[in-house]
Amino acid sequence: MQDNIDTVISNALLVKKYNLNKKVKDIINSIKESIMNNKDNFNEAANIDIKNNNGFNMDFDIIERIFNNIEKEDVLYGTVTLSSKDDNKVYGKELFSYGNVVVINDGNTYTILEMILKNLLVCNNVILVNNGYMYGVNHLLVEIVREVLSKYKIDSNLVQLYMSENYEEVLNNYANIDLVVVIGNHTLQLDVLNKSKNRTITSGYEYFDIYIESVKNIDFINKIKDTNLNIQYYVKDDLDIEFDNEIRVADLEEAIAQINYNGSRYSTSIFTEDENNASRFMKEVKSSIITVNTSPTIERILDIKTRDLAYEKTVIYPNNLKLDGTHDEIKSTK
Repeated sequence: MQDNIDTVISNALLVKKYNLNKKVKDIINSIKESIMNNKDNFNEAANIDIKNNNGFNMDFDIIERIFNNIEKEDVLYGTVTLSSKDDNKVYGKELFSYGNVVVINDGNTYTILEMILKNLLVCNNVILVNNGYMYGVNHLLVEIVREVLSKYKIDSNLVQLYMSENYEEVLNNYANIDLVVVIGNHTLQLDVLNKSKNRTITSGYEYFDIYIESVKNIDFINKIKDTNLNIQYYVKDDLDIEFDNEIRVADLEEAIAQINYNGSRYSTSIFTEDENNASRFMKEVKSSIITVNTSPTIERILDIKTRDLAYEKTVIYPNNLKLDGTHDEIKSTK
């Protein structure tokens, strides 16, 4: 039985993060090791979720890729970029944690893992909120993370999982929330944006849009359809093809308007033989990733960066103050 949202928020507010930034790389390596050592348990949990029509099979190659990308990250809490100096002062930028970050998502385990790791890098508290999709797998993942945090003497309430279909009850705690991240389809994004009083970042990760105005690549398009991923099709009216999930449009202009209104703004493709239409599509469609005559699923990366989860401040230091507490002269990077 889970805590209510007031308790979850209170737990986050009380978290102490002493020396987390010094331990974070070791913590992340321990999380990876623990996940890989529990592959059988993850597969068992996934099988139960699948039997309940509430999940999918785990792909540990994707897990490995997520950790490989995180290992390359150089964005950390406290990172300082010095830009200039004069005789008395050094000017620069420093990254600070946002504080309490609420991640509303559709239950995709890979998204949850990446959000946990990226928020750890910048020392945020993270509250993961979804309606219970893949509950078994996600619960196991969060418990592993919390166990690793405790091992390093970090309050395990740094990472919490809360199940609810009523996102408004979470967002009503806006005074104690510093950042909202929403990852999911267009409907979920709009719902949260309409209810959130905090700064909100959106992503349509794993939701794709395709506009088809030529059937030249229809065999390839059908292969994309067979992946059964979350794809919204926009089909030109005069084409003699049909998809279960389609919106008919008169022309390129209507397709662009529909995608910009209904689309996830994550990854979008156009299938066309007209170079001018392809060029206009690329310029006018509001999407993080755009492809031409290629699957929108080709580049499946989460488009929320670690730096988006940190608060960057302009800082001015005395010229003789070093960040480790000593007073040797700071040398500018320029």
